[in-house]
Amino acid sequence: MIAPVIEATALPVAWQVRFRADDHEGRADTVKDGTGGSAGMRPHELLEASLATCMTIDARMALADLGIPGGAVGVRVHLEREQSVTRFRYELILDPALEPHRPAVTESIERSPVRSTLSKQLTFEPVGARI
Repeated sequence: MIAPVIEATALPVAWQVRFRADDHEGRADTVKDGTGGSAGMRPHELLEASLATCMTIDARMALADLGIPGGAVGVRVHLEREQSVTRFRYELILDPALEPHRPAVTESIERSPVRSTLSKQLTFEPVGARI
């Protein structure tokens, strides 16, 4: 399966952007110098959301593998941008009844695909300009 390409398009309202992947779309927004708003998540929040959602899916899969389908689980992610390092802090949130399974779930989320992707060296390459 080929991963969908994400396309972002500026909207008429200052700093708002519509983004799409196949039939799915969302909106991002930010505030700069008092202009802009909160019509969508800020771009860095989208990074946090990507990691949190992937880890949460992995946590649910780990619980399902343990015979616990639909367990109450979540992940909180906070991005810290410093001059020499970007740090993703995360917290696994489990229903108290699932606490005995924390080690197995933690092991699973630490191998999540988005975390693996973000842990590698990143490069950015333009693909050619469209006119």
